[in-house]
Amino acid sequence: MRVTKLGHSCVLVETEDRVALFDPGVWSSEFNIDNINLLDRIVITHEHPDHFDLEKIKLLVSKFPEVHIICNTAIRELLESAAIQATIREESSCCVRFDAPHEKLPIPGAQAPSENGYHFKNLFTSPGDSHSFNETMTVLAMPFIGPWGKTGDAIDKVIQLKPKYVLPIHDWHYTPEARQWLDGLIEAALENTSIELLSAKPGILHEIDE
Repeated sequence: MRVTKLGHSCVLVETEDRVALFDPGVWSSEFNIDNINLLDRIVITHEHPDHFDLEKIKLLVSKFPEVHIICNTAIRELLESAAIQATIREESSCCVRFDAPHEKLPIPGAQAPSENGYHFKNLFTSPGDSHSFNETMTVLAMPFIGPWGKTGDAIDKVIQLKPKYVLPIHDWHYTPEARQWLDGLIEAALENTSIELLSAKPGILHEIDE
């Protein structure tokens, strides 16, 4: 399996028979449609624009008309309102949803959107903007930073779930220096575990033993 973070929470995951793109949002700094050669699934955990950029979806569907979009009902309605012509599903045999509710927003009156987490090919897990989930596959894409959560809580969750690899996501807010500092912090916290940290730097391709 090949895993490439394309910025913030956008991750391209490639296996021998399926390719999925998770949460292509407005902060996906390394997203380039010309660099994506195959795509079977677009997986969207929730409707916040840093995870769901309609213009990127239009580009992807235009280039890959057979792609399936995996998402919840709220996103389906947004896609249908925009006349997106694609197969839209809540899950599939290679993209299985699980309970991963969005964390409560620290803004008076703001409501957290509906959200699902997804497992891809029983190998890769993305919980969106959630720390409130209880399952993972080999590689966990984990949000360590957010106005709705604590880095310490995220580290505790990773240690509890014991993925083989963890990839930090949801970090557009950080400078490259701060991202490097966060990598060091997480690496130190995982020192006495068997969990391997994958670099949070966007654009790095990680080859993962399945």
